[in-house]
Amino acid sequence: MRKISTFIMAASIASALSFSALAAEEERFNATLTLLAPMSIVEVKGLGFEAALANQNVSIVTAATDTKAATFTARGTALWEVQGSVVESSIDMTTGDGSDATKTITVSSFTYAGDMDASGVATFNGSGELSNLRVGATAEINSNDIAGDYSGEATFRLTYL
Repeated sequence: MRKISTFIMAASIASALSFSALAAEEERFNATLTLLAPMSIVEVKGLGFEAALANQNVSIVTAATDTKAATFTARGTALWEVQGSVVESSIDMTTGDGSDATKTITVSSFTYAGDMDASGVATFNGSGELSNLRVGATAEINSNDIAGDYSGEATFRLTYL
């Protein structure tokens, strides 16, 4: 009896499997891929700030629309959208050996304009060019910062969207 039950069960499973194979459907689909042109970015002008007096706490803002804003051009895939951003959330500009807080000014709150909207989004033109990528920021001056010429570096990045 046990052999018959096992045989009937095996036959039932085989029947169910063959039925589900008969009920299968297939549909072809397309696969596509776009290879984007490598981007190149050229700094036209670095970010500058208005001169200020030492011995005061003040924020100096260079708007992205200001003539002292950093300006870049770029080439890439025509009509493709990109996101521009400054990699660092803040940078330190230093004077002299930059060895202590009195020789360091923090720059942050980066802003975008020109070919980019306020969030940094832009679209390459039909020739694959962006000619007016602009970055502004805020420099935080502390009353203990010594007089001098301060400088630092930041990284501007474009990413395809």
